[in-house]
Amino acid sequence: MPSHPGFDTSPRVAADAPYPPLEVNGPNHQIVRMLAFDLASDKSEMTSVTQYMYQGWALDRAFAGIARTLERLAQVEMRHMQILGKLIRMLGGDPRYAALRRGRPVYWNGGMVSYGRSPKPMLLDSFRLEEAAIETYRRQIAVVPDEGVSITLKRIVLDEEVHVRLFEQYLRQL
Repeated sequence: MPSHPGFDTSPRVAADAPYPPLEVNGPNHQIVRMLAFDLASDKSEMTSVTQYMYQGWALDRAFAGIARTLERLAQVEMRHMQILGKLIRMLGGDPRYAALRRGRPVYWNGGMVSYGRSPKPMLLDSFRLEEAAIETYRRQIAVVPDEGVSITLKRIVLDEEVHVRLFEQYLRQL
């Protein structure tokens, strides 16, 4: 398949640091609510996975290198989903695809995905999604009383920072 010249077709999509072992101090439903937002809201790992998969399919013909990278990014985000789901269970919660808004569950749905049709707006939407994730994780890290959860979120942020730099690079090249 054709690939746009100048695009790295196999860039690094995750930080080099290992993921820490998953540890929690015990049940904590306040942290569960925070992590549910990270797992399955409009600015969540679930949205990132599905958005990157869609974008990869949409860009495959003209930008095969970017499409492959988006698929690899989706795999990293799926790993984050696995981590968050396990943490939610360890904290005494149920990792449903829903986040609380005003005390009510809002279930994840495909309408939360940005369905742009051209490369630059698509990548800009994904760049913004990554920036929002980093901002959310950093706010959570500042208030989470559980050191094990905080360490894990810090590690996830490292991946999200790699993703931001990658989208910045692609946006400059477009």
